[in-house]
Amino acid sequence: MSSPPTFRESLRAFPPAFWALIGATFVNKFGVFVVPFLTIFMTRSGFTPAQAGLTVAAYAAGGFLAAGLGGWMADRVGRNITMATASFTGAAAMMLLSQVHTFPLLVLLAFLTGLFMEAGNPATSALVQDIIPVEHRLAAYAVMRFSVNLGWAVGPMAAGFLAEHSFFWLFAGDAATAVFFGLVALILLPKGNRGTRQTSGWGHALASIRRNRPFLALAAACVTISIVFRQLTTTFALHFENSVPALDWHGFQFKPLELYGFVMAVNGMMICLMEMPLTAVTRAWPVRNCIAMGYIGMSVSFLVLSFGAGLGAFLLAMVVFTFGEMMAFSRQQAYAASLAPDDMRGRYSGFLSWAWSLGNISASAFSLGMYQYSPNLVWLSSVVLGVLGALLIAGRISRPVPTATPAVSIS
Repeated sequence: MSSPPTFRESLRAFPPAFWALIGATFVNKFGVFVVPFLTIFMTRSGFTPAQAGLTVAAYAAGGFLAAGLGGWMADRVGRNITMATASFTGAAAMMLLSQVHTFPLLVLLAFLTGLFMEAGNPATSALVQDIIPVEHRLAAYAVMRFSVNLGWAVGPMAAGFLAEHSFFWLFAGDAATAVFFGLVALILLPKGNRGTRQTSGWGHALASIRRNRPFLALAAACVTISIVFRQLTTTFALHFENSVPALDWHGFQFKPLELYGFVMAVNGMMICLMEMPLTAVTRAWPVRNCIAMGYIGMSVSFLVLSFGAGLGAFLLAMVVFTFGEMMAFSRQQAYAASLAPDDMRGRYSGFLSWAWSLGNISASAFSLGMYQYSPNLVWLSSVVLGVLGALLIAGRISRPVPTATPAVSIS
């Protein structure tokens, strides 16, 4: 039995299309300005936290429908066309969202923006599986996460600066980077694997998913952990807004949104610097156990906010959260890919997007209302959900599942 390829060997094996996708992904994720600041945008515009929660929930509801549409389009019309269509229409919806000021229109435009912006996600995941051989796939997802989080490391800081001057530039920047991604997808990326008209419908995929117990366990776990993850851009953001004042540091004045952008950027910087070495150290550990430990780490991080609400508490919470994220998400995509049939990758990815969107909707609709009643109740419920997700992924609630995720040595 041959040993798995090293990380360097995998890097040399990646095709040019993959590197084009990586570059475009970095630019696109750098420009994810609106979603992390949408709650604060709403409350500063005079709306209540509950109304802000419903608006964020509308965006997530659009993402829920996008999972089905995007998964079908990815398998039927091609990965690149799906990504380009989603990016262009999402950019248009984003700009329209920036121009409305009444609550019903904000909810409607948030829904449409989520529908269009998120429809390309299943195609992106499926394209990586199409063009990267299985033995190099874990390394490919590691590089993909590096590009995403490098953009996330610098994007929120830029967004915080822009938001303190004008929220409009958040929407404009987000839309511009989406258009860039769409152009790269249309010009430089392949269509990937496509199914026939007879086999590319959702009926065939759902029948396969119903028989795939490991995948169903993963999807259920994704619902719980997505609720936890969504707290970063809802209750965590609002708690920061309510708790952390402006900071005067050696004559430099930092406004609250600039500080929030910095705290969010810590997540991306840690992942860029530490995830690959952490994966190397833990590469022999059981895959599902690592994902479960990561889920627990992400969820317990919010308990820090029960004991303090200064800038240091938010930084500590983000550090703990990020360690959990690195343990879980460095493996989750490759594990999910190992469970998907080759001719259903787009729809399987779409189904997982459904699971994430269902959690996002629940978190957006209920967590901010719960926060108004008791912030500590939100942090405690996050721990419960994280432990539940860990039990699901580790097979303690579902039937035992295989862990044959391809391994890669990082050296």
